[in-house]
Order: sequence, then C-alpha cells, then structure tokens
Amino acid sequence: MITAHRHFTRVAAGLIASVSLVACGGISQQQEVELGAQQAQQVNAQLPMLQDPTINAYVNSLGNQLARTTSRADLDWHFAVVNTDVINAFALPGGYIYVNRGVLQQASNESELASVLAHEIEHVVRRHSVKQMEQVNNANIGVALACTLTNVCNNQVTQAAIQVGGSAYFAKNSRADEVQADEGGFSTMIRAGIDPHGMLTFFQKLLAEEQRSGGGNASSWFADHPGTEDRISDIQRLLNQDAGQLRGLRTDSQAFQSMKRRLAQLPPAPRSQGE
Repeated sequence: MITAHRHFTRVAAGLIASVSLVACGGISQQQEVELGAQQAQQVNAQLPMLQDPTINAYVNSLGNQLARTTSRADLDWHFAVVNTDVINAFALPGGYIYVNRGVLQQASNESELASVLAHEIEHVVRRHSVKQMEQVNNANIGVALACTLTNVCNNQVTQAAIQVGGSAYFAKNSRADEVQADEGGFSTMIRAGIDPHGMLTFFQKLLAEEQRSGGGNASSWFADHPGTEDRISDIQRLLNQDAGQLRGLRTDSQAFQSMKRRLAQLPPAPRSQGE
C-alpha cells in the first residue's frame, strides 16, 4: 500500500513538471485545458479517488448543471471525489473540480453540496489558478495542487520533503478571490435553480466545528479558504438582497439523498499519514 507521503511526493512531482512548462508566460485557454488535463491525470492516478459509479455520476450531473450556466459552459467539465474525510475541495485549470468525500458527508442537502461545487467552478470561470501561475516565476505552485486535496502537507516530514530553495510555496486563493468565487457561485446556483441558502448553512456548519473542536476534518478548509467569518456576512447580505429571486428554488433532491445513502454503505475512507 502506498503511504500518503508517497502519494503526495509522486503527485507533486508530476504537477510541478506540468506547471513548469507554462509558469513563465501567458496561458491561453488551450494551454489551460491541457495543463488541467495533465494535472488531473496525475491526481487521478496517485491520490485515493472514490471509485463509485453512482456517487461519481451524481456529482458530475450536479456539477455540470451548475457549470453549464456559466460563461465558460464551453469547457469540458470534469468532477471527481477524493476518498478522504478531510473537508475540502479544489479546482484545477480548465474545468477539473475535485471535492473530498468529507464534503459529501458534511453536506445535509443538495444546496450545501452545490454551494461548494459552484464556488470551485467560479474559480475556474475567473481563471484564478491560471493567473497565479502567470504571476509566479517558479514551478513550486504545483505542490499546492496536491496539498489542498488532502491534509498530508500538515505532516512535518512531508513539509520538509517539499522545501525548494529553503522555502515551500503554497499557492492559495486570496480573500478577494474567495469572495469573488462566493458571489459568482451564488449567482450560478440561482441560474441553476438551486437555493443558495446552502452556501450560508454549509459555511456556518464548518465554522461551528472549527470553533468547537479546533477544526478537525474541517481545518484544511479554513487553511485554503480564508476569511470565512467575513464571507458568511457577505453571503447573508446577498441572501437578503436577492430574497425575491429565491422563491421556488430547490434545496434538496431525491438524487442527493440516494447519493448519501450509497455513501453511508461504503467502507470508511483511508486515513492519511497527516491525520
């Protein structure tokens, strides 16, 4: 069995190699898609992916319902589930969205899960990771794409292993990027006919866990999604502002609840070395 540390180092090596090809120049949409495909191939091969057709079909169906309402509906969107209880999600360039099993377990209804997917979709729509790559003149940004999917980077040995030039660079979206992703994701949910209250309740749920237990499986979320308390206030403002548009939007679905029942039947997620 490959340990989480070995999973990480093998993934990071492949991601760094692909990012280094374009890190120093402007990235076209074609390059963005190619880069995302290269990174996704590494992630899918080396990280513990949840290989369940029923769950994957549902997540892809919901994700595409959201993505096709955006200005980048022309992308070939892909949605996948990483088999870890760590509560996190991440978007690779070109339309590759990863959501951890912990998010599916934490979500109580379709609106809450859709809020996470819509947020990550908006990062791709606004090309946030691509802009970071264009600005950073080193390939170390690839490390972050693996770190954000699991919590193995919390391990001190792993951190030491990925030091480059005496310091490790972890690319994270800025607070401004996160606010943009929230606001864009909020609008995407409305266009898709899904009540965006789930964005508020999911964030409130994570914040309550953070305050109660010091984070637990949610700690990775707060490390990679800064400014959660302020963002909760922003989302509440949007809900108040757009209350008239929210009538009749769906909060849940039978498909979501079927997915949850299927998830509960699966063996537990493997524990990573960082846990």
